[in-house]
Amino acid sequence: MSRLLPDWLRDYRRVWLAGDITAGVVVTLLLVPQSLAYALLAGLPVEAGLYASVAPLLVYAFIGRSPAQSVGPMALTSLLTAATLSRFADAGATDYLVLAVWLALLSGLMLLAMGLARLGFIADLLSEPVLAAFTTASALLIILSQLAPLAGLHNPGNSLPQWLVGMWHQPVSWQPAALLVGLLALAWLLLVRRWGGRLLQRLGLSADAAGVLVRTAPVVAMLAGILLLPASLQVPVVGPVPAGLPRLVLPAIALEQLADLALPAFFIALINYLQSLSVAQLLAARTQDRVDPDRELVALGLCNIAAGLVGGFPVTGGLSRSVVNAEAGARSQLASLLTATGMLLVMCLATSALEHLPLPVLAATIIAALLAMLDIGSLRRAWLTERADAVAWLLTFALVLLLGVDSGIMAGVLVSLATLLWRSSRPHIAELGRLPGTHHFRNCQRHAVETLPGVLLLRVDESLYFGNARQVGTILLQRAGQTPHLRQLVLVMSAVNRVDTTALSMLESLDQRLQQVGVVLHLAEIKGPVADILQRSGLGQRFAGRVYLSTQVAWQSLAGLPDYHI
Repeated sequence: MSRLLPDWLRDYRRVWLAGDITAGVVVTLLLVPQSLAYALLAGLPVEAGLYASVAPLLVYAFIGRSPAQSVGPMALTSLLTAATLSRFADAGATDYLVLAVWLALLSGLMLLAMGLARLGFIADLLSEPVLAAFTTASALLIILSQLAPLAGLHNPGNSLPQWLVGMWHQPVSWQPAALLVGLLALAWLLLVRRWGGRLLQRLGLSADAAGVLVRTAPVVAMLAGILLLPASLQVPVVGPVPAGLPRLVLPAIALEQLADLALPAFFIALINYLQSLSVAQLLAARTQDRVDPDRELVALGLCNIAAGLVGGFPVTGGLSRSVVNAEAGARSQLASLLTATGMLLVMCLATSALEHLPLPVLAATIIAALLAMLDIGSLRRAWLTERADAVAWLLTFALVLLLGVDSGIMAGVLVSLATLLWRSSRPHIAELGRLPGTHHFRNCQRHAVETLPGVLLLRVDESLYFGNARQVGTILLQRAGQTPHLRQLVLVMSAVNRVDTTALSMLESLDQRLQQVGVVLHLAEIKGPVADILQRSGLGQRFAGRVYLSTQVAWQSLAGLPDYHI
């Protein structure tokens, strides 16, 4: 029976209890305003955010491995949900709610299938610069989308052009009272974030305790909006929130609608997995623990399925909540179980109070949280290290702003793959020489080396495949034509990890064309898997006597010393 229990429960220690209880209470206070705000951001009733906050916590506690990971609604996921569903239904409509449920179910099933198939490497579809650009542009879009409810207006769109057009048509509808409340809440959140920690430490609190209290500032803003705001101001509020526990739902849906949701569900699953995995890795690094990507896929998939079955929407591991959970003392998933219990109590006992929560306060909560995600510094780092990454960053950023986050995800994946293909299609090819008195060979342009008359040594620093075979063949012929009195060309393949059929055809054609001009092509430092492919293709026999174990052996042989080639 004990085998059915999660590891943390079998090995639970009494000394963890105080920290888990504290973390459970603190994260509950943080999660209440977040769940409401992210549901509204997704275009759903606020109770959908509450439902999506409870079931995933319960599931992850028994399936997940990270002791402090907190799974639930997130701003980016909510925006992706809204951007996807707005193409098929109007926010608030029955069809919209049904589609949200099935979006969570589909993304969960995809994550679960990928986890069972051990496809954790799928996280590599998005490069870090592209992911940073996507996150930054999405955060900017979310902030812009919340400027409308901050001032009592309707959300004008899911992309920058839609937002600009929508705001142009609403200037006379601004509500000064709503704007004032929203700006006061935003100022409070930003001031507490900037100065609250220092002030609390001066009052005698530890840095960890001060950091945890600072992150509960949204709760103070929420309570102030509920308790202190006069009804006479007529600021838009959340409105009725159904009380009670969530119920299992599985609404009917047409196959055509499922087909429409399939591709968006996949990209939402991909982004959610990237977020959740990065949070789990961050938390694991603090405790020198290890993260199993495939297990995280399974856990996150089941969390999304659970969220859909109770009427929620797609969820992922939340960075802010998980960090607060860890800093508040969480040592096991008992903290998440206590958070889920706290959320259930709120749903049963406090929904009448939530009805009076001002919408501008929720908008301010989202804006304050997302300002920290505006990572322009990642563009500077990319520009300084690799210009292609910087171009990919700018392109992804622009496409997300112009097309919206749903199309931006597809653009990001394509940009990542295009950047990879562009780099590998133009590999670095170095002319080598020998460092005097050694067996080491280095780039002639970087080191003082010696060369052999009539011999050219070239090293290709990339695997050879259809994407670069033609380019490599052309460059090798050009280098050969530019070298006076060339008789021998040695292709050093120490960096070639694989070859495909196109590359093999290129090598055969290169050998033929060099022979026509009196140049002999040799191969050196071929790795075992590549050598096996050469033998199976018949090229091994073609190059018999011209394949060398090392560049030094090729040098000795071509210099007229005893023949060491194989």
